[in-house]
Amino acid sequence: MPIEPAVLATYLVACAVMVVVPGPDTAFVLGQTLARGRRAGWAATCGIYAGASVHITLAALGVSTAVAASPVLFEAVRLVGATYLLWLGVLALCAAFRRDRSALTAAPPARRAFVQGMLTNLLNPKVTMFFLAFLPQFVDPARGPVWLQMMLLGPLLPLLSVPFFAAVIVGADRVAARVSAGPGVRWLHGATGAIFVGLAARLALAR
Repeated sequence: MPIEPAVLATYLVACAVMVVVPGPDTAFVLGQTLARGRRAGWAATCGIYAGASVHITLAALGVSTAVAASPVLFEAVRLVGATYLLWLGVLALCAAFRRDRSALTAAPPARRAFVQGMLTNLLNPKVTMFFLAFLPQFVDPARGPVWLQMMLLGPLLPLLSVPFFAAVIVGADRVAARVSAGPGVRWLHGATGAIFVGLAARLALAR
């Protein structure tokens, strides 16, 4: 076995601690569920997992190291990601002020939430830095190929976050169901827009 059981147990405990600390991914899933319902929340979760899988693969192959070593490339990815989140936030805020309520309650294809979740994760260079800094702490070159150990350990973190996201989705969906009638649907879209704009500002101002 390329990973020592004691190291694996420590890694799982560390992952569990990080899962319960809300972050940008949690906020994104919350916003999608509030605006579009449980299906959109799960689609966003799957998209985030897909994005994290790409980050893990790039880190294992050493590509992420090149991104982290290039300040220009790192900043470019960060600004593109912030701009994308801002755009999603503006769209949600515009929807909140739209007169046609039928457009507010219409559920878009789940693949849209999936793609948005994947892009927000991929365009966040802080996720790149996280996997570069976190995974190597639990890798032992003496036990086998480093890339293989990273590919085995990496997916466990987003996988452990699924139950936590499930609780967020169920709770947000219940809240949305209670306030979606009448003008409440506009407040949901407004809250979603504010969440996305806040995430954009956080990413844009992060150093």
